[in-house]
Amino acid sequence: MNIINIIKEEVKNFDFLGNDEFLKEQETTDLLINEELQKQFICDALLHRNDKVIINKVIDSFLHGNWDDTYIEDADKLGIEYSLEIGYVYEVGKEPIKFIMTFNSDNVNISVGGSSDRGDYYTEPSSEAWFNSFDWLDIDVELSTIDGDEINFIAFENAPTNIQILFIREFTQNFIESQSYEIKTGEMKNNIQNTPYC
Repeated sequence: MNIINIIKEEVKNFDFLGNDEFLKEQETTDLLINEELQKQFICDALLHRNDKVIINKVIDSFLHGNWDDTYIEDADKLGIEYSLEIGYVYEVGKEPIKFIMTFNSDNVNISVGGSSDRGDYYTEPSSEAWFNSFDWLDIDVELSTIDGDEINFIAFENAPTNIQILFIREFTQNFIESQSYEIKTGEMKNNIQNTPYC
């Protein structure tokens, strides 16, 4: 009799159709499409709440364009593909939701400035280059589930332009500068404290 009860219990707990996994994915999707949760995520990212916004891994990352041409005055575009798997703790005590965030553009409008020193007997020649204009809003931001279902990023679309720029910069600046040049533009002085949003 005990064996029959154990078998019945195991059969009852067995998820034949993968329904538990489906319900978990649906719950994640329902959370991700919520504009309030999206806004909370944007604010937590901009306020550097690293205990809540966790980059689990970089999925894809590369730059292309003519930003590193020999003649810096000819540089006018940069392309980026940068995808991250994010874990977001939206509520203390709950498991983080996971999703993919992608930043991409085939043509970020840029210009490059620089300086050079011919050197002398005591000093080696040197040169330095940097971005003196960089159009952050040329970078598209996409949100999707781990399975690749696209999520409408409504809170980002409805955010003020300055918040959009700060958000894109928050996730991409270190990658861009590590692969190319420092970004020395006027809006680099802007931060979340200057903008009433969060």
